[in-house]
Amino acid sequence: MLIVEKSTYRKPGRAVARRLTQWLVAVVMIASAAMADAQVIGLYYQETEKDGRIYVFNTPERFKMWQASGEIGTSVTLIGRGPNGETLVGENETAIDLFLFRHELPAYDRPTPKPTPTPVVFPQVKVGGLAYISYQDGTSGGKDYAKTVLKRGYLNVDAKILPYLSARITPDVTQDSTGDWKVRLKYLYGKFDLGTASLLNKNYVEFGLAHMPWLDFEEHINLFRLQDTMFMERNGLFNSADVGVMWGANLGADLPDDYMKKVNKAYAGRWGSVQVGVYDGGGYHATEANTSKVVECRITVRPLPDVLPGFQVTYFGISGKGNTAAEPDWTSNTGLLSYESEHAVVTGQYVDGKGDQGGKAVDAAGKALPRKGWSGYVEGRLTPAWSVIGRYDEFDPNSDAANDKSQRRILGVAYKFNSSNMLLLDYDEVKYDQAGKPKDKRAQITLQLSF
Repeated sequence: MLIVEKSTYRKPGRAVARRLTQWLVAVVMIASAAMADAQVIGLYYQETEKDGRIYVFNTPERFKMWQASGEIGTSVTLIGRGPNGETLVGENETAIDLFLFRHELPAYDRPTPKPTPTPVVFPQVKVGGLAYISYQDGTSGGKDYAKTVLKRGYLNVDAKILPYLSARITPDVTQDSTGDWKVRLKYLYGKFDLGTASLLNKNYVEFGLAHMPWLDFEEHINLFRLQDTMFMERNGLFNSADVGVMWGANLGADLPDDYMKKVNKAYAGRWGSVQVGVYDGGGYHATEANTSKVVECRITVRPLPDVLPGFQVTYFGISGKGNTAAEPDWTSNTGLLSYESEHAVVTGQYVDGKGDQGGKAVDAAGKALPRKGWSGYVEGRLTPAWSVIGRYDEFDPNSDAANDKSQRRILGVAYKFNSSNMLLLDYDEVKYDQAGKPKDKRAQITLQLSF
């Protein structure tokens, strides 16, 4: 039902003609709507002229308020848009549209209103997985082996609880000495996103069984963790997670989108990134054996972000005690030079320190052993799908002793199904300086599954 009324301050002699015209227009509007298969139900329309202005309403409440007070409240005003150039004042855009349609005037053009954003609902939960499945054929300690290995089996559950608070839990599978498969926790932490403060961009804090500063950073440069662990973890210095608290941030705004899309979006601060953590010291698969805490810090600088955005200089330090009741020293100082581009990745690192995370690298008197080593890594990205990799590690587990170094060589070729699922064929060989100790060597093919 369309209700059309009109009040005016014009001379009474014209009232009958106007009333007749008004009803004719209403009949035409209703007929037009019917022809367009549309229904207009309960639409109110009121038009009145006063002091050279035409006022238009489409709710009776607003019209009555105007009659009583002379005030229309919030309105839409169009100067010169009346039939004879009058100023048109509408209660809202709908009233204006009705007036212009009724008087066959040009439509009221305005920007299409933006859609109302969908309210964000918390928590937002994402479930994913990461698996490394290998077939290996090789020799270790002079003994041959050929076997299929489940090297990793993550189930990642990430939850955005509030705009500034999220959580992650990651169980992993491991095979014990009896051959039984066990489930253990790799990560379980709450994360607070703290925003930006001056140069420190995307500040955050992880609390719980959280990342340590080094390995997650290195594994976002060397993307082939499926081959095996990185240099320092491979030589028993530490692992990737521990119970404690870690703060991190990028230095400066993010690098351009093109770099993050084609090269690397992780830790992509214009000037670098930083992480500092304090941990119990046992890692993710050992209970704390003393009351000492371990402090770890990584500082990465990107000195030429406009010329060589992929070039980074990194320092990583550890200061604490090994995780035994005897509390042997555990210190480490590492330097890393790295370069990443769309076509190649090159890194070189050197480490010098004492002891290890587990407190096992000690002499007969319980004193931490001095240890050092270096590693070089290269990836050639032949096409978006095909890569070749090479790595060389040299490690001295006790720099006070002679003839105990090891040298590891890795060569591989990878095919990427997409950015996170791939197949790697590699050869891994370790030569020992120790007299009489045979080489370890292994050929393996590994499938990485990520979802």
